[in-house]
Amino acid sequence: MAMLATIQQSFKRLSSREQLIVMSGSVVLVLIAVYLFIWDPLIAKQASLNESIKSQQKIYQQMSKSALEVKQLQGSGGHKTINASALQSFINRTAKSALPGAVIKRVEQNRQQAVQVWIDQVAFDDMIKWLGGLQQAKGVRVIALFSERTDKAGRVNVRLTLKAA
Repeated sequence: MAMLATIQQSFKRLSSREQLIVMSGSVVLVLIAVYLFIWDPLIAKQASLNESIKSQQKIYQQMSKSALEVKQLQGSGGHKTINASALQSFINRTAKSALPGAVIKRVEQNRQQAVQVWIDQVAFDDMIKWLGGLQQAKGVRVIALFSERTDKAGRVNVRLTLKAA
């Protein structure tokens, strides 16, 4: 408070022309301070945000384009994918009709989201056709195939591991 009184006394001792110069200088100083500490940072932040918006819009457009391409590729894939639990029932259902005379011993899901299948007395040619049909219809791929001969010609016992793509 005492400092303010001292400044006022010093200001009153100045001539009117000097008072005008000090007041003009103070106004200019305040304007420069407002520009440097308020206006300029706001403009810089706005420019930065505008640049960020343009960048995000560009990314969004690229992602939209990629999503459209993915949808088109999925549509043209020729088969629909299937999850592991649905794959198990699909294999049971199709094996019974596609593999006449075969004995489907067991079909079970394993930890890797694949399905293990044990089939005895299956005609090898029928099995290959059935596996090809699974690939085309649902994108099912054979992970492992073990077969052993049987007493009947053209028939094998197989252990398969199948996985949906």
